[in-house]
Amino acid sequence: MTTPQRIRRSAAQWREIVQQFIDRGLSATAFCKHNEIAYGTFVRWRHKLSLQEEALPPDKTSADWLPIDLTDPVDGAKRTWEIELELPGGVQLRMRAA
Repeated sequence: MTTPQRIRRSAAQWREIVQQFIDRGLSATAFCKHNEIAYGTFVRWRHKLSLQEEALPPDKTSADWLPIDLTDPVDGAKRTWEIELELPGGVQLRMRAA
């Protein structure tokens, strides 16, 4: 009896495999058997990827963003602006108008 060879897959490959599972509508057991994937590994990756998706912020669409008018309402002149964002870990993002 031969031992099945282990196949190492990237997270991107596992995302694709999980998407194929969703698209095919088979049970996890049937899908794994048909594709010669270890059931335990499949379940672990499906869980891991679902946790990663929950941690992602929702996609922003254009309807979520509002324009900001940077023109002075008194004289109509454009004013300079600065934006500073401090992130965890000491990362800072600074933006200034030219």
